[in-house]
Amino acid sequence: MEVTVNDELSVRHGSSQSKAAPQVYLVSAHVRELLNVRRLQGRLTTRQTAALLNCGEHDIPVLVSQRLIKPLGHPPPNAQKYFSPVEILQLAGDSEQMGQICDALYKHWQVKNAAKSNRVNGHSRRALRS
Repeated sequence: MEVTVNDELSVRHGSSQSKAAPQVYLVSAHVRELLNVRRLQGRLTTRQTAALLNCGEHDIPVLVSQRLIKPLGHPPPNAQKYFSPVEILQLAGDSEQMGQICDALYKHWQVKNAAKSNRVNGHSRRALRS
């Protein structure tokens, strides 16, 4: 059985008579399958939550630490987290809350990249002095 990694979705903008090439977006198979289910299961994994919020799996711990999304129950720090599909869908439908999520992610990665840049620059400066 061959598993599709990505599906191509062709989208045309403008009139149907347009001769411009369609834009192609790649959608991973697990996202396509999740979006095509008739009813979501009772709890979502980190991967499923990221797909519904259109962000990366690595962004979910950031959103949890910023208290923008809340896992079900009281999981220990190293346990797999599950999320309520009702809450995630409500969150995804609220543009104000999605704006807060975007701002939190922008800030997190800006700080992380600045720290990384400072470490690299600090090491290279020391190497130049030697």
